[in-house]
Amino acid sequence: MTSHPDHNNGSDLDQLHRDEITVTMNWVIRTCQEIIRDHCHKTFWVPTGTSTGTTPTTDHLINSARTDILNKLRHQIDGAEAIITNAEHERAKRQQ
Repeated sequence: MTSHPDHNNGSDLDQLHRDEITVTMNWVIRTCQEIIRDHCHKTFWVPTGTSTGTTPTTDHLINSARTDILNKLRHQIDGAEAIITNAEHERAKRQQ
């Protein structure tokens, strides 16, 4: 997140928030694209280490789901939520 000098007026801060939110959402989208590129075949998830024609174990699916997809998405989503929450708090302070 970016620190904000006191001399920024409301429109500068709004622009900064829009930029921060746009950048972070672009990273969420890029992460989704990376996951699709690295772990999908014809729009279906292919767990890491799964050989063609084999049935992965439940433990393998759980570990692969977390490693391949969920942890990566959670990291990006948590970051996006933090940036959006910060923007909301700053806007609320400014409106008081």
